[in-house]
Amino acid sequence: MATNGDNLPIMAKKTKPAYITRLRAGRGAKKTTRPSTAAKVAKAPVAVKAKLKEIPREFPGKLLDQDAARVVRRLSEAGHEAYLVGGCVRDLLFGLLPKDFDIATSATPQEIRRLFRNCRIIGRRFQLAHVFFRDKILEVATFRAPVAETNALHNGDGSDNNGDSGENGTLLIRDDNTFGTSEQDALRRDFTVNALFYDVEKQLILDWVGGVKDAEKRMLRTIGDPDIRMREDPIRMLRAVRLSSRLGCKVDRKTAKAIETHAAEVLDAAAPRIHEDLLRMFAGGAMAPAFDRMIETRLLEVILPELFDHLSLAVKAGDNDEVEALREALKVADRWTHAGRKLEPAVRFALLLAPALLTPLDDTSKRDAGSQVTALLKPIAQRIALSKRECERIRQILLALDKLAPRKKRRRFSVAALVKRAYFPDALDLFELMSEATGDFREDAARWRERFRELFPEGTAPEEAKPKRRPPRRRRGRRS
Repeated sequence: MATNGDNLPIMAKKTKPAYITRLRAGRGAKKTTRPSTAAKVAKAPVAVKAKLKEIPREFPGKLLDQDAARVVRRLSEAGHEAYLVGGCVRDLLFGLLPKDFDIATSATPQEIRRLFRNCRIIGRRFQLAHVFFRDKILEVATFRAPVAETNALHNGDGSDNNGDSGENGTLLIRDDNTFGTSEQDALRRDFTVNALFYDVEKQLILDWVGGVKDAEKRMLRTIGDPDIRMREDPIRMLRAVRLSSRLGCKVDRKTAKAIETHAAEVLDAAAPRIHEDLLRMFAGGAMAPAFDRMIETRLLEVILPELFDHLSLAVKAGDNDEVEALREALKVADRWTHAGRKLEPAVRFALLLAPALLTPLDDTSKRDAGSQVTALLKPIAQRIALSKRECERIRQILLALDKLAPRKKRRRFSVAALVKRAYFPDALDLFELMSEATGDFREDAARWRERFRELFPEGTAPEEAKPKRRPPRRRRGRRS
């Protein structure tokens, strides 16, 4: 323990977690704003210097996808450069088991299709080749050219608007269909740990940007200017949060600052991509730390301001219990993911949005509760591309929680009818998750699970109710 000059122990000051400090500040402090047009135009992309390092690294054969290795070998035998690339190499360096294996090559999509009969070319913004196997699809991409060169070809004058026809000077990439070299492709990628190529035959990592060194330091860093990278593709801000949480690494200081500065621009990304990245946070088993980092980087207040404002008001009132209860529930969801227990997308979103959607119902009559949840979900659905079906399922799940929890005064309902509802398994998953997180209603959750198993043995489930068909409209004959 540290001491002062009088040999008295110095007590360490207790500091509040960053996410609590950020919630206490609220949306009024350092409000996220878009950079001015002048600022955007003044800061043009700067060429990134690269130096190739070939780093010997032998990964056990059982960790590599053998079909991916065969695709790489066939491309190499045909005279093309071909490597495993991106997330699979990154995960292997971090000691994780890759979920999928991507391949980068000098061969064009048409050349790839001539080599593989089980191949299909997809994509408009950038063409890719999908090589189909019985239980998986391997993505094979041709090396991409740098952004500046791509846009110079599109614009004819070397200007740097990245294909965007707008007048706001944005760097958002609209068209990205120009092929390049392996070096150019590495420099085009978002983070250094994602820009690594693995030569299967020589067992070498080709590192143009210092990605191996960053992986050893457990650091997530953009390639080049982070401000430019985030404006090129705003979804990279969410990706940085997701990857750093899943890999358990730090975000480079400049990269973190760029995310906070440009957080408001994340809504420039397509809503379905935001939807997908939020689900990936859950699927990666690191939603709890990702939630904290979304608060710290101001992304949560932009994407889900309803949830951020609700938690902020509670924290400002001195009540941290609600945010801590949500964090604990997200930790339980992460544990379930690592244990192989999957949650449906509607359950994940219902868990995340529960504080913002359920609390306002305390002052609402039960009859109006459903319409109230629907109204609260409407702006959220537009921002993160929730379908009508997902919104309806979220509403059903949240309203069912009130029936699952025991209460003295409550309208009577048929237990058997509730258990037979198609949404009941999802509602029960959420109820069990919350009971495990809080320690409340565990016996009740066990009884509901037993009741469900009695009516629906393993392998069966309630069927979705089919909408009632309206009788055909009778046509009136012509008047004589």
